[in-house]
Amino acid sequence: MRLKFPLSIFLIFCILRFSSLSASAQTQFVDPKIPDGETITYTTKIGDKSFSVVEKVSIISDGDRKLYEIISLSDSIDRKLLLDKATMAIVSVHTLRKYPEVTLDSKLKVKDEKPGLEDNEVKLADFAVMTYVFRGFPFTKRDNLKIGFYGAEQRRKFSFKASYKNKEVVTVNNIPIECHKLEFGLEGFWGAFFPKMNVWYSVDPPHYLVQYKGLVGPPGSPKRDMQLSKYNISTDDLQHPFDNL
Repeated sequence: MRLKFPLSIFLIFCILRFSSLSASAQTQFVDPKIPDGETITYTTKIGDKSFSVVEKVSIISDGDRKLYEIISLSDSIDRKLLLDKATMAIVSVHTLRKYPEVTLDSKLKVKDEKPGLEDNEVKLADFAVMTYVFRGFPFTKRDNLKIGFYGAEQRRKFSFKASYKNKEVVTVNNIPIECHKLEFGLEGFWGAFFPKMNVWYSVDPPHYLVQYKGLVGPPGSPKRDMQLSKYNISTDDLQHPFDNL
């Protein structure tokens, strides 16, 4: 017996199906399921200077969507980052850079971001938050991802790439942690002249950053080594300067 469906129902199904495929093609990251109250302390070294970085994640609401609010505090830089929980897309970045003679306050808010990238590409608004966004990288399902930055004047549309390397064990406080290793670097000819940035994320969700070895920022910036020191989930409020700004 042959079933017949009304044409209108068939058209609606096709539209919904196409829309879902289009949306998924624009989302390169997945929600790493970061717990509300996650608090991480890192030991960081830039040049001959060592210091601690404390980061706390809260889950907040913005209308109908959920956001990760990430507060990062250190002696030199305080940062408040908002990411869309479902897609890890950057919503806003508020940064305080602290120098002996001045404190610089900068704010970035992403507005009117238009889709249109290919399946193996992503474009970011701020290099400094790249390691946060890549907690949502589909580690076992993708080998690499081309990265571009809004406002960057480059001859090539994309010249920076993240590559999945392998699984490695990183020992922190005598505790072995199995990690996914990602390598960030320039593609093509210039890639041989600039150092790579290597990042290790925990294999187990929520894929927190365990170790970073690379540059502070884009090519030409100082070298930075960073390793997990303490991980816990806390309900205590983290005192930070953004409350008064």
